[in-house]
Amino acid sequence: MLYIFISFTPWIIYWVLCGMGNEWGIVVSFIVSLVILFPQIVRRDFNLMDLTSILYFSVAVIGMFIFGVNVFVERSEVLGYLVLFVMALFSILIRQPYTLQVSKRDYPEVYWREKSFLLINNVITLVWVLIFLSNTVIFLFLSRPFNIIFSNVLIVIGIVFSTVFPLKLPAYYVTREFRKYDWTVRVDPHEKKAEDEYDVIIVGSGIGGLTCGALLSKRGYKVLVLEQHYMIGGYCSSFQRKGFVFNTGVEDVSGLWEKGPITYLLKELGLKKDDLFVKNRIRYIFKGKEIDADNLDSFIRLLSEMFSEEKENIHAFFDEARKAYEECYRDAEVYGTPLPAELIVKVFGEKKLLNYPREHPHFYDWMNKTYKEKLDEYFRNEDLKTLLCALLGYIGTSPEKTPASSALTACVSYYLYGGYFTKGGALKFADSLRKTIEKYGGKVLLKHKV
Repeated sequence: MLYIFISFTPWIIYWVLCGMGNEWGIVVSFIVSLVILFPQIVRRDFNLMDLTSILYFSVAVIGMFIFGVNVFVERSEVLGYLVLFVMALFSILIRQPYTLQVSKRDYPEVYWREKSFLLINNVITLVWVLIFLSNTVIFLFLSRPFNIIFSNVLIVIGIVFSTVFPLKLPAYYVTREFRKYDWTVRVDPHEKKAEDEYDVIIVGSGIGGLTCGALLSKRGYKVLVLEQHYMIGGYCSSFQRKGFVFNTGVEDVSGLWEKGPITYLLKELGLKKDDLFVKNRIRYIFKGKEIDADNLDSFIRLLSEMFSEEKENIHAFFDEARKAYEECYRDAEVYGTPLPAELIVKVFGEKKLLNYPREHPHFYDWMNKTYKEKLDEYFRNEDLKTLLCALLGYIGTSPEKTPASSALTACVSYYLYGGYFTKGGALKFADSLRKTIEKYGGKVLLKHKV
């Protein structure tokens, strides 16, 4: 809005001074327009509105002081708004709404590729087209003070709309589906309850249900978890055969780094990482070559030896990946995990969603590309790209169909911070959550089909 106000400054001066019958308002406006345009000449990056301003006031100076055409003073409002109407309409027709050029100064480049960014500026520019046209008509057919009052009211409406609309539209799009399921139930955990009464009933004792149950129980809610199987845990469970422990699904657990969601969960519940998890050692076998890497530095070193021509690119790739991953989890300490867009709006507000790309530029870039596009951006060696897709089996999709952000959080994260195995089998972790629920007065019932 600051840049738009600056672009409007010569017009405001023009209308005020010429409205008082002072022809020098044209000269002052011309000089101010020239001052505004000068940095753009140096950068060779021009704003359509500022170009329109300097062109109009140049013609007005010549017309007034050389040819004595007084219409630029007598009809300053009509001519000014008419010119701005034509300028704004032209910018829409060429698919470069004039507010877009201004918005690019306020927002980093990561916004510019967003369809919503262009849509917002198209709508805002269209609103100003209607305002400029309306004010032209107002000054044609209404006399003072009504033309001043009505035109200023429209300008205020335009300013308010231009400020509020960029906040409201993205928030509306990301929450319109969520609103169907966003319901609230008032529960008082401190209210006394009968033995068979519960604040919360959770169907299924998978790791998600047990985690919710443990957190709610610790916060004082009376929780009941119902499970139709004879074991808890779902895919985070284990069983024994001939003295060996087998996990039902989980083999490599992430989220145990400093700002990882499981780290926050364990701290919240008073559980110790060393009691439940041990760091995995991973060996990659690629074209007969064994690659053992205990940490990111050794992995980068081994890759650089195998693909020496890509050494700088390997370092750059993982440097950006780390920045993007840490940006993803930047706000996780509030609720223990990154929030989806609809919950960002609900919890932090609409402005937080608007500022998300600015505050998370690297991760936002990964959100808008496939993993293949990200690999192609850094590497030319196809074998290296293939090797860096080794963990895509965790997602079950090919690199060209995998969002880069999904690959980052579900695969590349293991290169950055490693993965962990559940000590004694995955059932032990699930059981620790069950014990937490029971510790705070909840129940977990097996063989209870709902």
